[in-house]
Amino acid sequence: MILQSAIPSALFNLPHVFAYLVAILVAGNLMIRMKHNNRVQFLFNGAAMLALLALLMYFMASGTTATIAGLFSINPFSLYFMAIFTAGLLLVSLIALPYSRDFGDFALMASMSLAGMYMVVAANSLITLFIGLELVSIPSVFIVLLSRRSLEAAAKLFITASISIALFSFAVVMFYGATDSFTISHQAQQGPFIALAAAFFIASLGVEASAFPFNVLVPDVYEGSPAYAVAMLGGINKKLGFAALLQVLILIFIGLHSAFVIMVFLSVLTMFYGNIVALMQKNFKRMLAYSSIGQAGYMFIGMATGSAGGISATLFQIFAHMFIFIGLLAIVAWLESRNRNEVDDMIGLHQESRFMAFALTVFLLSLVGLPFTTGFVGKFLLFVSAINANLAWLALLGIINSVISIYYYARPIMAAYTGRAGAAWVKSNTAVLGVIAVCLALTILFGVYPQPLISMVNGVGAYLFAHQ
Repeated sequence: MILQSAIPSALFNLPHVFAYLVAILVAGNLMIRMKHNNRVQFLFNGAAMLALLALLMYFMASGTTATIAGLFSINPFSLYFMAIFTAGLLLVSLIALPYSRDFGDFALMASMSLAGMYMVVAANSLITLFIGLELVSIPSVFIVLLSRRSLEAAAKLFITASISIALFSFAVVMFYGATDSFTISHQAQQGPFIALAAAFFIASLGVEASAFPFNVLVPDVYEGSPAYAVAMLGGINKKLGFAALLQVLILIFIGLHSAFVIMVFLSVLTMFYGNIVALMQKNFKRMLAYSSIGQAGYMFIGMATGSAGGISATLFQIFAHMFIFIGLLAIVAWLESRNRNEVDDMIGLHQESRFMAFALTVFLLSLVGLPFTTGFVGKFLLFVSAINANLAWLALLGIINSVISIYYYARPIMAAYTGRAGAAWVKSNTAVLGVIAVCLALTILFGVYPQPLISMVNGVGAYLFAHQ
């Protein structure tokens, strides 16, 4: 008791303990990196992220809400994204362990990015949001640079991030000029500057989320980057763009009709662009890049409705796509290590690893919207939300795009189950198999029994609309 009274009460406050854990994660990775011991770095990194994930799950289960230093909020929205980002990055670390040139560098950069992600989803002001986005973007460029062959991809990622940040800065300036505030909360003011600020916010965060026409360099970045980096960029960083866009749209511009009209057009253009161009791709990572652009279009459907149901559907689809994409990139990493990058290079996969061929099939069919997978549940919720918002035509366009996607998703599946002369069973990396197994389990589990996840995202959606 004497010791407890001598220590500031903040030390016994679990939200502050969470902040300390984040600082320990980054500082610990920095110190261990100086020793150049990848095994110790992996063990520390994994243990710290598991501790963070356990604490986040406790917060979610107990309904914890708090404010840290007046700058960050722990609430259902931030906790949801913090939890899935932490879990996703832990899986990406398992992919990077056997295939990155220097896991120590990856772990250090990834821990910094994770801290930035936490800042973005918990931000109370646009300034904090800006700093968080920067803290994610810069380490991500260096993660791509870890591969000597990825200089061009890193340069293009840097250009993309620079454009996004420039647009965001301009939007913040206009917003402050119109409202005299940086706070992320509903602003009653209307006028041309507010509308222009909303358009620039959508453009800036649309770059992060790979919305058309801001996605021109995304396929080049994916194709030129190592698979573990692509797993992080497409599986996690892209979802951060959606998280930031949700905050801005719902908490600031919910009363601005023109913002949601823009989202409707972005949804249609992004869906058709991604799915149609994906039909022509031969490189598998490039095909997945255009596929993820198409998937972004589906997620925009829920956001375009401006309703709690639509936002909840988008949150579900974000979860679904994150773990499908990371699982697919784990397979790609294994193939890439054997210089197999094209769709046709998957011929004979079932002879080398029946598990990987099966997982590939489930992941791709889930992206199409196969029943009993998370992809089906997510699309169903999105289309229903559009119908409920009197946007049935938008739901119909989403269904048409799902049909289009069947044609290019079928190609790698058919290749995987096509026999190849001389193909035989090949031993797979244990860490990669673990990642695929976890992603596969989540895809099927919440596809067959989605109610727990639906209840969670409904709670997050209701929280956003209650605090606009």
